[in-house]
Amino acid sequence: PVEGFHVSRTAIVVLACKRVHYLKDTIAGVLALKGVEKYQIIISQDGHEGQVKAYANDVAHTHPNVRYINNDMRREIRNGDQQVASMLYIANHYKFVLTHVFERTDNINHAILIEEDMVLSPDFLVLFEKTAPLLDSDPSLMCVSSWNDNGYSDMDLDPSRLLRTGFFPGLGWMLRKELWTSELAVKWPTNPTTGWDHWMRVDEQAKGRDCIVPELSRNHNIGAQGATVSQRDFEERLGKISFSKAADTDFGDLSYLNVNTYEGHIREELARASSRSVGSALGQPGSGSVYKIGYLREDWKRLAKEMGAYVSNLPRVQFKHVTVLHKNKNTYLLYDRRLSPLAGSDRIREPSDLVAMPAPRGVSCADHCRQKGKRCDRGWFDFINTCAHLKSGFSCAPNGCGYEVGEDIPVFVSDPSHPVFGTCLITDAVSTCEARHPSTSRLCPCAP
Repeated sequence: PVEGFHVSRTAIVVLACKRVHYLKDTIAGVLALKGVEKYQIIISQDGHEGQVKAYANDVAHTHPNVRYINNDMRREIRNGDQQVASMLYIANHYKFVLTHVFERTDNINHAILIEEDMVLSPDFLVLFEKTAPLLDSDPSLMCVSSWNDNGYSDMDLDPSRLLRTGFFPGLGWMLRKELWTSELAVKWPTNPTTGWDHWMRVDEQAKGRDCIVPELSRNHNIGAQGATVSQRDFEERLGKISFSKAADTDFGDLSYLNVNTYEGHIREELARASSRSVGSALGQPGSGSVYKIGYLREDWKRLAKEMGAYVSNLPRVQFKHVTVLHKNKNTYLLYDRRLSPLAGSDRIREPSDLVAMPAPRGVSCADHCRQKGKRCDRGWFDFINTCAHLKSGFSCAPNGCGYEVGEDIPVFVSDPSHPVFGTCLITDAVSTCEARHPSTSRLCPCAP
């Protein structure tokens, strides 16, 4: 049996590379946390940048619960795209850290992972200590994170409110040893060209599980310049996220986070909500009212921008494809009309005669469905864009299932000369029936 949470058997791991000016702020924040002396703190460096190594060793020598390690699993990556190479190095570093903590170190049952450009809230550890029993006891949970992608300063953010999200957030998160040793270790990706965190969001890893996140974030990203974030992205997104300044927070009774209780509450809110357009909903006075807005995935970016949520191809914080925002003293529920089982009578259901059909390499879905006497509709890709569907049509061997961006996805990379040959790919991009790629075989949604 896997033991429960205990601070002395929990590692706080800081992943560092070469930005010592950020690392110093992060470590200062870690060491200032109330009760942190009871935890095991590990500073793990990828590479051998001298200032980072010297600083980390100094901290380790002056604090008995801190130690410095270096990635001895690092492999040289030759990729002409520097951003892709950076993401591969980061994924490799995470594999080393998780291997070291859970396989090479005795008596570690949980790990809290942060990166060298995070400033932590004073009540950072309170969040994890309060939610750890839920993570240990609830098989429908995958992690706890300190980050809310929708936690912008113009939202009504309750410092004690916690959320369930089916979108893996990363960014200061905790996992159990069992997740690593029983699932992730044997299949951690060697070539996640869009990042290890995208791979974690693939249904083959997520398995329908949620993470717990605070409505008000418990860390603040200070990495205005990083491997995967531009200055503009930082200023428009990460830099505007609010975070707690409180030394302690009473999160209260967390029984509302039980998956059935949580879903029941969302259903009740949807049932009593007024259905409005975006403009109408936002134009209402702040009176504690509840509004719901149905959308199609191809319209999410526009809706997110209008609502002031994180703008990306998919909602970043959602429970069963319902995003809940508190703003202007009102509550807004944004639900995906195709994918949310909570959409009720407004749900657009999968056609009963829809078939996921594997196409030959380089052939579009428009052509393949037509050749089979059927047709393709771009809205139907939402129903088959999963690893489970891909594995029903392709072997996905030897590399399993991953994530990529492209209008031709979901696909199987069937070209033996391609670098990721033998991989199935899903996407959060909006697929089209007409797209094709010379190295991939598409999975096509075909119906009469």
